[in-house]
Amino acid sequence: MKKNLRIILAKCFVITAAFISSCSYNDYPVPVDCSTSDLTIKLEDKKDPTLCNSIDGTITVSATGGEGPYDYSINAGVYQTSGVFKNLGPGTYTVTAKDIYKCANNVVVELGTITSTLVAVASTNPDSDCFSDNGSITINASLGKPPYKYQFGTGSFGDVNVFANLKFGNYTVTVKDKDDCPKQINITVPRGATSISYKNEVKTILDTNCNVKGCHNGDLGAGRDWRTYATTKSNAGSIKSRTIDKSMPPGTPLTQKQIDQITCWVDDGAKEN
Repeated sequence: MKKNLRIILAKCFVITAAFISSCSYNDYPVPVDCSTSDLTIKLEDKKDPTLCNSIDGTITVSATGGEGPYDYSINAGVYQTSGVFKNLGPGTYTVTAKDIYKCANNVVVELGTITSTLVAVASTNPDSDCFSDNGSITINASLGKPPYKYQFGTGSFGDVNVFANLKFGNYTVTVKDKDDCPKQINITVPRGATSISYKNEVKTILDTNCNVKGCHNGDLGAGRDWRTYATTKSNAGSIKSRTIDKSMPPGTPLTQKQIDQITCWVDDGAKEN
């Protein structure tokens, strides 16, 4: 029985080897450098949804270059062989094409709504408080169908169109009207100058904690003498980073309020105020 099994296995090996030897190397994709691929994807057609809450939009794309056949994906979803995507609502879509070597390229397509006339405009107040966030955003909506609803970031929609206590930075607000027509706007709350004073606050902190014997009182050379404004300003970035990571001063650490005061003063431009 064992002898017969060995004979059968040997025959299978011969058949398998003969099959492999008959294959051309062209039958198997070889690795390629996708950075040199000429694969491109083109928007052939799009159909906007008929209403703001409709999902009857369509995107049609095609791919060329690279090495077919091609597969297509929308918003990083499952790939399909067709370049047609249906049942889409309003929004921005990223459609990706990849070839047999998995080289990929994409195109961004925005589907709007034929009937929407909604306009949303933002105004801002800067964040100018050193110890708390006091920036704000106000949204004014018009030309849609009231009443309007407002969504801050990924929160829930509500009636409030003013968003307060914001730190300087980038935010997204979405507005929709009675027909659920959405309008998303990107807003930057600027950083405003704070009231931190070099003469009344920052210099006092440095004189008390840093400008002492053996440290920044001149013992380490004129370039590290922080008793004068000019030298302090030229070292402002280092002073800020070292107080934040608490590597300075070497003795009793600064309070968080003192660290914030130095940070705000430096971010204000290290003015002699």
